[in-house]
Amino acid sequence: MCAILLLIHKNEINKYFKIMLKNIIMAAAAAAATFTASAEFSGRVFVDKNSNGVFDRGEKTLAGVAVSDGLNVVETGRDGSFTIPGHERVRFIFVTIPSGYKAPGGFYRPVDATASDGYDFGLVAQPGVVASDGSHSFIQITDTEIFNTTKEDDWADAIRDYADNSDAAFIIHTGDICYDNGLKNHIGLMNTANMGRQMHYCIGNHDLVKGKYGEELYESVYGPVWYSFDAGNVHYIVTPMAGGDHMPSYRQADVYAWLKNDLAHVDPSTPVIGFNHDLISYDGNFTYRGNDGDSIRLNDHNLKAWVYGHWHNNFILPMGDVLTINSSTPDKGGIDHSTAAYRVIKVDGKGNVTTQLRYPYVAPLVTIASPAATAPIGAVPVAVNAYSSKGETRSVTATLLCDGKTIAPVVTLRQSTDWSWNGSIRIPDAYAGRMLTLKASAVFEGGDRASSVSTFTVAASAHKPEFGADWDNLVGNASHTGVPDKALSTPLALAWVSNVGANIYMTSPLINNGKIYTASVDEELRGDSHIYALDGMTGKIVWSYATRNSVKNSIAITSGIVFAQDVEGWLYAVDAESGILRWETKMRTDVLPALIDGLVAADGVVYAGSGKGLGAWDAVTGRNLWTNNDWSQNQGATSTISVADGIVVHGTQWGALYGNDAATGKMLWSASDADLRMRGCSPAIRNGLVYMASAGTFYILEAATGKAVATRKLGFNADVTSTPLVTDKLIIFGTVSRGLVALDRATLEEKWSYNTDNALIFTSPYSRSAASTIETSPVLAGNTVFIGASDGNLYGIDVESGRMTWRRALGAPIFSTVAVSGNTLAVSDFGGNVYLFASAR
Repeated sequence: MCAILLLIHKNEINKYFKIMLKNIIMAAAAAAATFTASAEFSGRVFVDKNSNGVFDRGEKTLAGVAVSDGLNVVETGRDGSFTIPGHERVRFIFVTIPSGYKAPGGFYRPVDATASDGYDFGLVAQPGVVASDGSHSFIQITDTEIFNTTKEDDWADAIRDYADNSDAAFIIHTGDICYDNGLKNHIGLMNTANMGRQMHYCIGNHDLVKGKYGEELYESVYGPVWYSFDAGNVHYIVTPMAGGDHMPSYRQADVYAWLKNDLAHVDPSTPVIGFNHDLISYDGNFTYRGNDGDSIRLNDHNLKAWVYGHWHNNFILPMGDVLTINSSTPDKGGIDHSTAAYRVIKVDGKGNVTTQLRYPYVAPLVTIASPAATAPIGAVPVAVNAYSSKGETRSVTATLLCDGKTIAPVVTLRQSTDWSWNGSIRIPDAYAGRMLTLKASAVFEGGDRASSVSTFTVAASAHKPEFGADWDNLVGNASHTGVPDKALSTPLALAWVSNVGANIYMTSPLINNGKIYTASVDEELRGDSHIYALDGMTGKIVWSYATRNSVKNSIAITSGIVFAQDVEGWLYAVDAESGILRWETKMRTDVLPALIDGLVAADGVVYAGSGKGLGAWDAVTGRNLWTNNDWSQNQGATSTISVADGIVVHGTQWGALYGNDAATGKMLWSASDADLRMRGCSPAIRNGLVYMASAGTFYILEAATGKAVATRKLGFNADVTSTPLVTDKLIIFGTVSRGLVALDRATLEEKWSYNTDNALIFTSPYSRSAASTIETSPVLAGNTVFIGASDGNLYGIDVESGRMTWRRALGAPIFSTVAVSGNTLAVSDFGGNVYLFASAR
């Protein structure tokens, strides 16, 4: 089957490139040609039944199809023909592809003064991609920037396979193909022929390159920078980035003039969805203006959604009735450590959209997270993480065996998130002390199957959790130097696992008064983002509090209140015992970048926000104690605020590191070395010194002044969110591609390193396969450093030698730092599972 599909793809590609070559040659000629307003262009739109690009006798023509010259818009007549007047700056004649069709030979034709055979458009039907009610789906990718990378087929093939398996109507790239090299090569990587459906492109700021005008090269390969098409009951419009690296020849008034004419041919009740490389409105008014004060407000034309890129992050924000949808890059980590992903957007018959992020580098994967090692008699929780980039996971079943024979009914697990499936299985009393095997099997969309086995011993009972000191912040305290009250001996036994029903990103669990606290993300804006409290003995969710949008980073507890901030800049104060909101406030943060920083709390004060929204609040009353007025947000930073010795240390990605007075908020210092600008980690503050890795350098700074005490070039990339663990002898931290690294504290010379496996999802900015990435912070309990990794494994590493002494495969990326209290260790995975492990006593 694969060989047949590949042959079909190759045949289509050959036809495609012959036609594209003709278009490029014509575009080159058109660049030198001059047309007047009196020129006319004629042609027809037809169903190209034999896909040869030529109108043959007996082929059906299409009436009522919109055709444009970039300004004027006409519709084809009953015989599929059209005549359009042209204008003095015309470069292309292009068609609005109707629903259910694709244009293998291109939806545009460069104008040619010598053309005598007209401007015909042959379209090919795409059966099955649009339902009878008009509902359909499409795939958005953005910011691939392939000008300096290789191995593009790894992620592009996954997108094609998913599109095939899901019958996506089209794929659109929302810009930043990137520079001359990327622009020339991306069309070969992803086009209508090799993707099996219409491939659309938008122009981004880095696609405006040197030439006669900024869009010249883009146009020669991809055609017009504004156009429209239809799918289902929706009219889609593509508009260009306003500016970029080089000046474009167009202005907003040019887009307005075409857009006004385009929408004049669209029923006012028709839903409209817009594509652009960037968000064009921060107040919810999506307006294009003409030269004479005229304007067109897309909101008045039933604009349902605005889909864009540019920011390299994942962020959905409603603006009035318009859903704005931003996505990260599919091939590499985002600027703000967003997951490398593409977005599947489903559109119903009324034009309403729902979305889902997909991760392109995962081969069919099944991992049993529970049970493993040991399990008690009776009902045992089953947690399986299963994922495939090629298609949705359709079902997961679990089978219990002893000596190869099934001893319990097969259990069908329920899907909790895009990664995790949960249920329970009963171990009969007769198998006490026996060795059993659990087999998990998954079926994926497209027909792929995968399975996994876990062998464990039936114990009389599970290790009992015994909690000790509270763990109220990332790495235990506001300075991020927490030390557990007791050592943990490995192997750790799983006390319980509980899924919250939503993905958990960089929110590290907290342990307070016998409860476990965490928060979730909601990348699809389906109401999935909550703050949770779980019973520490059983894992049962005690309460959950819904937030407006994703909580993507650290939460904190002080004065019996749990604090979280969402990506929209809302700060929540929720009673830790009851889950009742005590107070909330909207911080003064920018719309973009989204607020993905982490907060801290200590001694009755919570420190939250970023830039001009950074501030301190009384934990109990919510009274604002101060707000920073001295520095602004830049690109999104995944660091958590650090507080110690009266200093608040925080900063921005691509900006600087800052020290503010904890009592007044006044900026005391800033540090912006080249490497300090590229940072994602939260500094550890110990004995008046700030410890942190940033890009390719390790820094030790004075907390009071920001002056460098010591620096060392690392020779590798450490732009991760891993706060360094500082011991008497070592400094230990995660990296982008070398796993866990330990430096000598006195000399900063490397002492040891431990390479984890390849990340399942790439998050560090611009990182891609293969990379042994750790975004979490190491925690030392006794002689063991506990760390979760992006490869889906929880590790125990000997602190002296760097040797792995214990590992637990969870099967979903771990972006949250562990919390330790008493004989317990809490951790969560990206699939939304919260685990509590207990050490034997």
